[in-house]
Amino acid sequence: MLPLPSSLEKKSPLAKAIGLSLGLVALSLSTQALADEAVPDQDPSASDNKSIEKIVVTATKRNERLQDVPLSMEVLDAKQLAENGKNKLADYFAEIPGLSYVSSAMSSTIVMRGVGTDAGIGTRPTSGVTIDDVPYGSATNTGVIPDLDPSDIQQIEVLRGPQGTLYGASSMGGLVKYVSVDPNASYATGRLEVGGSSVAHGGNGYSVRASGNVPVSEDFALRASAFKREDPSFVTNTRDGSDNSVKSKGGRVAMIWYPSETVTIRSSAMFQNTTQDNTATVDVTPELQPVYDDYQHNRMVGTDSYEGQTRFYTTKITGDLGWGTLDSITGYTEHRAAAKQDVGYTSIGILAPMFAGMMGLDYEEAGAFIDNRYDEDKLSQEFRLSSKDDVRLQWQVGLFYTREDVNSTQNFYLGDNVTGNYFAASPLLISMGDDRYRETAVFGNTTYKITDKLDVTIGGRFSKYKMDGDSTTGGMLVDADETYESYDDNIFTYLLSSRYHFDEEMMMYARIASGYRAGGSNGNLVPGIPAGYDSDKLVSYELGFKGGFFDSALTLNATAYYIDWSDLQISQVDLTYGSNYTTNAGKAASQGLELSLGYNFLEDWQFNASYAYTDASLAEDIPGYVDGSTAYGKDGDRMPFSAKNSGTASLSHNFDLGNGMLLSFSGNVTYMGDRYMQFTQSSAISRIHLPSYTTVGLSSTLSYDNWALTLYANNLFDKEGYISANRRGTATATDDVNYGAVVIQPQTVGLTLSWQM
Repeated sequence: MLPLPSSLEKKSPLAKAIGLSLGLVALSLSTQALADEAVPDQDPSASDNKSIEKIVVTATKRNERLQDVPLSMEVLDAKQLAENGKNKLADYFAEIPGLSYVSSAMSSTIVMRGVGTDAGIGTRPTSGVTIDDVPYGSATNTGVIPDLDPSDIQQIEVLRGPQGTLYGASSMGGLVKYVSVDPNASYATGRLEVGGSSVAHGGNGYSVRASGNVPVSEDFALRASAFKREDPSFVTNTRDGSDNSVKSKGGRVAMIWYPSETVTIRSSAMFQNTTQDNTATVDVTPELQPVYDDYQHNRMVGTDSYEGQTRFYTTKITGDLGWGTLDSITGYTEHRAAAKQDVGYTSIGILAPMFAGMMGLDYEEAGAFIDNRYDEDKLSQEFRLSSKDDVRLQWQVGLFYTREDVNSTQNFYLGDNVTGNYFAASPLLISMGDDRYRETAVFGNTTYKITDKLDVTIGGRFSKYKMDGDSTTGGMLVDADETYESYDDNIFTYLLSSRYHFDEEMMMYARIASGYRAGGSNGNLVPGIPAGYDSDKLVSYELGFKGGFFDSALTLNATAYYIDWSDLQISQVDLTYGSNYTTNAGKAASQGLELSLGYNFLEDWQFNASYAYTDASLAEDIPGYVDGSTAYGKDGDRMPFSAKNSGTASLSHNFDLGNGMLLSFSGNVTYMGDRYMQFTQSSAISRIHLPSYTTVGLSSTLSYDNWALTLYANNLFDKEGYISANRRGTATATDDVNYGAVVIQPQTVGLTLSWQM
């Protein structure tokens, strides 16, 4: 590795990142120039064999080559994930450098480029999710992050940086796009897949997937898919031996219809049910040593469980107007979730034996838990008018509307830790919410090709949202109360970008984009907390390069960015009841570098690598700190959840065995750097610090005719790593308390057999 100049070594991390990025660009350009001079003319067919497949994405709501999109992004092959037993976001998030994932029974949080402060029920998401261009989940809650089975997904596109101009609220850190497989009216297809797996320290699992495509006529086709799987367990509850195996089943039905030469109608319905008796949380000491045996936790019997149900419907109508394209995209989501959370470590939980005695409850060991219920119904509608792609002035305008209706319940019960019986007649606390979120937006962007090599894009989105809700509180410990709350705001987000193509395979771009996350109300369960909080906003500055060399056998992408984030939302914890509420808390900044490289060589070898450096920290002290009642954070403290360094690399090789048989081998290494969890509520309490971890995976596939057999080993060396963690103690407990830490899946070996028609 070349040493950095001394002048660069003295600069800030961002300056180093930009300098390194520009240095890589210069090195790449000089390499290309030398290659043009040194490599003689070759047979075009030989060059094509070495070229990396051109991936088409829809990040800008147009079909573009991945290498032409002026932003940093990754694309995952969903079919390959399924064949290698990576069925959940927790299984593959580390393969996307710069992305962090925080998991709990009731909610999950995606954090990109360090843009995230909290996780858990009630936290506003900072990264958005769409399925076939329809927003999935809530703009006001992370309890609706999907964990879709990859059975009928074509690819997963991960867009880094704010995407608010095209995708609206809660995409300020980035966006995850699930792209489903379309029906095909040209020919029939079918696929059947069965698989089995076994996990070290745990049990066995299985999966069955089937899909079929039927062209009913020349202009109409149907596609159907279904799956059922049980993911193997590896965490058990010491009280009753129950485990964390995940049972999931579902399917998808889709149609495509061409009523005329200029109109296309796509419609689909997706269903998925998931149940889990325990989460992948283990009890550890502050030194991350097991409290019990490895891969165990201690919870009230029947708690730490989850049940989820998803129903997702979409219809897209596309009309070719000759001079442009008109799209109507309609989506409807029904999401149902229920989870029981052991909270015996809270102030009320500690007093559970006293309450049980006062109520005459004959419990072997009194404890407490929260019964969480979350039901969301969401409708979205987008109308989009776009110019043709092959014009000097491209443009896109649209109207967007969404309506979310959420019914949530958090009831605090006394229960028996040993038997799981609980006193349902009189909850200690009751909190019920009936909330509504409405958003309307108008957006547009235009790209002008100044020359054949240089273009400029300007975009904007004006959003108006309102949320209101009725909340009911009560229970044995507080007086019954009913309130109505309302909050509304207007937000403008913008995008400015320019790209310069050196040639068809090489370009540089600059991008400035803004994003926001909706504000809201805190409800009235806890007296004395702020009534609400404002939207937080950020602006991102990005400089990038994308290049293909040696007839695209080698690709190199580099991006440097800086994010200025203001009025960030911070979750606080009430000391008495353990309830969360939100306030605005100053400024933060994130700066970093993202690199990716792909190389096809020696006909049948392929090497890929990605790396992200993320330096996200507070830009000022969290204001208004009062020990024990508000979050504590100082200027320069790292933001929660994000690793400064993360990366992945893979190497694969294909063998032609003759007689139609193909054999492939692949190996990958994934590194996740150390991370800090949420800010604490006292300067005397250290934040949870999770160490880095590295995993290795191997897979091999033998293909013959229509059959394929894949053998795989994930986390080959059985490394222990933690995704997230929380303190199982009161917010101000200064003595050592245990942590509940979500652990990565241990060594897993499995096989997948598939048949393709």
